[in-house]
Amino acid sequence: MPRKFYAFPEKGELVVVKIKEVNPHSASAELVEFPGKVGMIHISEVARKWVRDIRNFVKPGQVAVAVVMQVDEKKGFISLSLKRVSKKDVERKMQEFRREEKAEKMLELIAKEFNLTLDEVYEKIGFKLQEKFGEMYKGFLTALEKPELLIKKGVEKNCAEMIKKIAEKSIEIREREFKAKLDVKCFEGDGVERIKKLLEKIAKKYGVEIKYIAAPSYLLKLREKDPKKGEKILKMIESFGKSESKKLNCEFSMERVE
Repeated sequence: MPRKFYAFPEKGELVVVKIKEVNPHSASAELVEFPGKVGMIHISEVARKWVRDIRNFVKPGQVAVAVVMQVDEKKGFISLSLKRVSKKDVERKMQEFRREEKAEKMLELIAKEFNLTLDEVYEKIGFKLQEKFGEMYKGFLTALEKPELLIKKGVEKNCAEMIKKIAEKSIEIREREFKAKLDVKCFEGDGVERIKKLLEKIAKKYGVEIKYIAAPSYLLKLREKDPKKGEKILKMIESFGKSESKKLNCEFSMERVE
């Protein structure tokens, strides 16, 4: 399971827990991301309503998201709460946790390449990515777009190259949709045909979708995996549109929209 680079969680931090033991007035829970650490959930922190029997709300083996209420590192005591976690917090934390699970699988592949144990790769790479990027997974994503940034953050060059290699094989980048509003005007007698010709040229040349909104506006949609490439294509479209519209004696303007 994914693990954090520091020994104890911080007060107020969201953590993934696995219920270990249920007692009449409390439950103990393993902190999945903090190997060896166990927290306590008092019966009053299990649910937002009155709890008559704690076993109706938590069971051994149950995985949940809790918030850290108190931490005493000297005593090794960690107090947790389930009731103070919103549904949005649960969704966000579990998404983060699943991303870190994927990142750990990628670490395992790196471990095989370097003939190291997973613990050794965590020490060499995993914890450093967590510290520098907040999540290991974000470190792997960065390797896809800006691998040089990993080296600047202190990751050894050969490790950065391996991280990029594994990320390229393991992460499927979804296409991002870029939108822009085009305003095209033409006052010639055959203006409609000229505008149609211009838009068809843009659509064919750049592989974009253009739909009519209301005169003189059109909505352009571009799908691209690489954000930088997407922005570059939009600038090229704007430049091309202005250039071609002059040849057709038309007016052309373009504005990014969300």
